[in-house]
Formats: sequence, structure tokens, C-alpha cells
Amino acid sequence: MYIDDYIIRGSSDWRRIGPLLLRCADLNKLGSIQRLARHIMDNLMYAPLLFDSAEELFKAGKKEAAAAIYEIVAEAERYQHSERLALCHFRLFTISLSDDQNRNLWAANQFEPFVERLDEVDQLDALKELANTYRSLQRWDKVDECAAKMGHKARIQYDLKVRQEHRATEPAKLPGRPLFFYIAYSDLLRGNVCDELGNYEGALGYISRYADLRWVREQGDEAEHWKSLFMEWSEANTCLARLWSGEKEIIERYKIYIEKHKVTGSWHLIGGLH
Repeated sequence: MYIDDYIIRGSSDWRRIGPLLLRCADLNKLGSIQRLARHIMDNLMYAPLLFDSAEELFKAGKKEAAAAIYEIVAEAERYQHSERLALCHFRLFTISLSDDQNRNLWAANQFEPFVERLDEVDQLDALKELANTYRSLQRWDKVDECAAKMGHKARIQYDLKVRQEHRATEPAKLPGRPLFFYIAYSDLLRGNVCDELGNYEGALGYISRYADLRWVREQGDEAEHWKSLFMEWSEANTCLARLWSGEKEIIERYKIYIEKHKVTGSWHLIGGLH
């Protein structure tokens, strides 16, 4: 009744609509959220406010409510070619991922054209998610394509970061993980593709690249965490690539690795992660 009497028939006052959207999300009233969002999007000047509300809900874990708003903002801005439109599609892609592989393939195909419209930093996480999705679908050509793009863009960003450090300026935006992660993970994924295609020599070449991370400048617990994991994965994937290429003498080395890591359960993560 409040929506009908004070919003739909009244004025589009964000001081009323903003808190009401958040309250509807608390109550999981998705239909009400959609009605409010469609009503206010008659005026595109409200798109940034709606998008910010969706981001707030997304970060709070209320992803269904956030998706309802992202869909309406994306629909209203479909001809704008804006970064906000691309971010809406990125969020909708990540929200829609599930155990349904057919749906995941559809979602990846829908989102991929929007990657290049994202901020250069957001592109790294977008390409990571796409590569992981295509990996679960065993679309090795697409995994290699996304991983190659991610590695190339991450190396450019890393060079820029090094230059900014020399100038003592802080980067405007940081990705979800340390920058070196995307470079190393690109090599891990591309090595994985080589393994799957039977190119074990090529796989060992990529493995050697993420096995040696002495060039990494980042410091701190998070950086050390990822460096340690990449070292573990390089050891395991080296054993696997050599084993699959027919080197039976590597079995004992691989057995030792598994015995060492099965206590923590980290060995089963070899080859990919989200």
C-alpha cells in the first residue's frame, strides 16, 4: 500500500525509495524491489543511486535482491555502453553461476562481450571468473583465451604499479587479489590447458613460470599465502605432467607430495580455484 500510495502515485523521492529498497531486501520482497526500481528508472538520473544500492546489497550477501536491481539498471542502460552497464552484467554473471553447467555456459556467453567495457582492474577478476567457468565446462580453447588476456592485462597493470611505487603514488583501484596472482594464475591455467591437450612439454614451460615468483614485489600475509600455494601447485603439477608424459620414476616424488599435503587437504586444489 505504501508503494502504491506514496511512491507510484506520489513523487520519486530517493529519501523514501532508498531506505524502502533496503527494507524490502531485508524482507526478501523481490517483487516490490522490482516495482520500485522500474518506477524510478523512468528517470535515468536515478541509475547511479540504484546501482549503488545494488552494490550495497551485493556486498551484504543479499544477492537475489541485488540481482533484481542490476537487471533493471542494465535493461534501462542497454544502449549507454557505460562501465556501470558492464558492471551490472558482471555482477549478474557471478550471481547466476550454479551447478547447472548449461546455465553457466549461457551466462558466460552473455557476459563475455561486456568484459572490455569494465575498468581495467575489474577486467582481471572478470577474466578469472570466465576462465574458471569455461574450465568447469572443459572449454579449453576459451580457458586459454581468457587466461592469456588476463595474464597480458595483469602484466601491464603490474608494470604501472611498479612505476607508481617509484613516484610514491597510490593506485586508484586494486583488484580482488594481489596483482601477481593474476599473472601466475594465467600461467597455471594455460599449463592446465596444455595438460588437457596432451602437450606436457608446454605445460612444464608454464609451470616453471609460476614456480619461480622471486620477481614478486608484494609483501604481507596475503602475498605469502598465494606464493606458497603456487609453489605447492607447481610441484604437484610438475609431477603430474611428467607422469602423464610417461616418466614413471616421478611416481615416488608425487607420492611424497600427496602424503605431505593430504593432512591440510591442499593437494586437491591443484589446477584451479575460484
